[in-house]
Amino acid sequence: METTLPLEDDFDFEDDVEDFDDTLNYSHKNLNDIDFNELLTTIKSPNRVINFELNSNKLLVVPNEIEKFQSLITLELSNNQLVQLPHEIGSLKNLKNLHLKNNALSDLSFPKEMLQLKQLELINLIGNRFKQFPHQLFHMINLKEIYLSSNQITMLSDQFQNFTKVEVLYLGANRIGNIPDSIGCMCSLIVLNLCDNRLRTLPRSISRLTQLKSLSLHNNQFCALPPDIIRLDLQELSLRNNPLVVRFVRDLTYDVPSLKELAARTIKLHKINYDDKSIPKVLVDYLNSAKSCLNPKCKGVYFESCHKSVKFVDFCGKFYLPLLQFLCSPACTSTSTCQMATTHSDDMNSKFRKVLLG
Repeated sequence: METTLPLEDDFDFEDDVEDFDDTLNYSHKNLNDIDFNELLTTIKSPNRVINFELNSNKLLVVPNEIEKFQSLITLELSNNQLVQLPHEIGSLKNLKNLHLKNNALSDLSFPKEMLQLKQLELINLIGNRFKQFPHQLFHMINLKEIYLSSNQITMLSDQFQNFTKVEVLYLGANRIGNIPDSIGCMCSLIVLNLCDNRLRTLPRSISRLTQLKSLSLHNNQFCALPPDIIRLDLQELSLRNNPLVVRFVRDLTYDVPSLKELAARTIKLHKINYDDKSIPKVLVDYLNSAKSCLNPKCKGVYFESCHKSVKFVDFCGKFYLPLLQFLCSPACTSTSTCQMATTHSDDMNSKFRKVLLG
């Protein structure tokens, strides 16, 4: 069956080949798989091609002949209908930029040969159908930019310690419920986008991202942030549309301590000696599990029951950041926190909006 190229696109393969430079641009040409195969047969020196742009066509597959383009640095295949990458993709040893945005790629779309793309620095997988973070990426040690927004990812493997060179990580608009501790090992990370997920908290290791400048957390389920986050020197922090913003005070509750806990608090407060010879070992373990009240003026402890209080902390002189602290009782709320909420409320609210609503 003979296939002809659409006349309205008005392009000719032979004319393009005669005087092409190191970039081939066949974007928006309405190419299907048959057209693409015909195109590849007309390129007489594929080794000369450094940039190959094929975005916004109708491609379902990438032909095996792609392996002939050994000098490729950038391959643009966004806005097609790709469901699979060929094994030959691994032969592109010089590839640094791979754009696959808005296709139909899923967890089984990457061949094992993807691991051979050791020089890859940027990969764009926005708008595909991944349900897991592609494990092949963890072995690409030179990656600097990873874009995986608008997929269906629910869980992240705790392997982010491999991404020591990654500067930009986009994971927004997925279904992620937890961020692994290893995220704190991404020592070069500058931009982290986690918006539009199902996150309730961040690991304390987030404070180790000393290069981080932009953190997007909007449209999640955050009620509080880890106190260690104040160590970051952020320039942008987006928190809008989180419970932290609209009802952080209303959600705070206090369960009355049990008689057991009240007795244990008294023992710890008055420093009464105890051991497993005087009381059962289970009670010794219980007493040893005491947690100190975070009010520096209080010497009390708590066990199961504590009062959750929001404290506004000056964040790099730019705005007040609400942090959740655990106290032994509501009466233990620090005076300085109350004063800040009343005396400086106008100034605080103006700065507060910069982080919560911006």
